Amino acid sequence: MTDKLISTGWHYQYGWMRRPELDDANGYCYEEPDGSLVFSQHLRHRKALRLACMFDVEAQENYLTISHVPCGASRFVK
Repeated sequence: MTDKLISTGWHYQYGWMRRPELDDANGYCYEEPDGSLVFSQHLRHRKALRLACMFDVEAQENYLTISHVPCGASRFVK
């Protein structure tokens, strides 16, 4: 089965913080609400990161992942 897209939004809309003081060779740093650090080397993530809230059909729970849907296009996803 395929996981379902629930919503997309900017990192701060899901409680993530941009942590530029922690940027290093791993990439641009973001902090999840639980304190975990996530790094991205994509230049477009230098200032902001777009996340997708997905629903795992098998596990019956939501999870967050980096969005691959272009900004504004999520309203067309069904």
